[in-house]
Amino acid sequence: MTGFLEMMAAPVAISLVLVAMHGYLGSHVVKRGVIFVDIALAQIAAFGVAIAMLFGAKVGTDSAYLVGLIATFLGALLLSMTRGGNSRIPQEAYIGIIYVVFSAAMILVLTTVPHGGEEIRHLLVGSILWVSWAIVIKTAVLYSVLGVVLYFCHKPLLRISEDPEQARRDGMHLGRWDFVFYMVLGMVVTSSVQVAGVLLVFSLLVVPSVMALRLFSTLKGQFLWVVGMGTAVVIVGSALSYVLDLPTGAAIVCTFGLALGIQVIVEAVVRNR
Repeated sequence: MTGFLEMMAAPVAISLVLVAMHGYLGSHVVKRGVIFVDIALAQIAAFGVAIAMLFGAKVGTDSAYLVGLIATFLGALLLSMTRGGNSRIPQEAYIGIIYVVFSAAMILVLTTVPHGGEEIRHLLVGSILWVSWAIVIKTAVLYSVLGVVLYFCHKPLLRISEDPEQARRDGMHLGRWDFVFYMVLGMVVTSSVQVAGVLLVFSLLVVPSVMALRLFSTLKGQFLWVVGMGTAVVIVGSALSYVLDLPTGAAIVCTFGLALGIQVIVEAVVRNR
């Protein structure tokens, strides 16, 4: 037990920091129906980090974060321009194209970097096991600042997430608010993707929110379930990775999938009764 606490304290702490912020943003992602926008932005951030590495930066450094952030801001601008451009083409189609193109671009860039294959794996599954307390504190401070921004922007963001057509009729500029949302989401995933990897970032954003929306109709209930269930899954996944000597990020992702599967089965059994 002591060994687990010493080795896993920082990884569990950073995961819990990620759960709350990603859970809130994930609820907007699910309500908007743009499920893969987070993994697309995470991939854009990873591409930016890959560009920084091409010029000698290391993953987790300020220079890598800055280049990733610039790439993500450009991605946020691009995504905000794809809503409602053509009613015959869903926004998810553009998101998928963006994800595939930037995934391929990241691979092309990293093939020219020494140990590029290892870096591709790093950006996909992260290295959360080796996170330091300095990164935990830095991430917590950044998310606290972004949390203040989201607090003041909560009502308009919620309106365009739940009923964009009514918000448009009321005179709201959807493109501008979309850019604000994607910019905040981009800042979050740019910092988290270097620690947790693309796959865990996607899981943290989507899976807890889906689980909460299946059970609760109120925002308070949804958020409490996201934080509570997300925390439990992170702890269980981290413990399994420690006991079985597995990659921590991948273990947490699989535990999230297992938790969702169990919840769906339990709900079906309860309905049938």
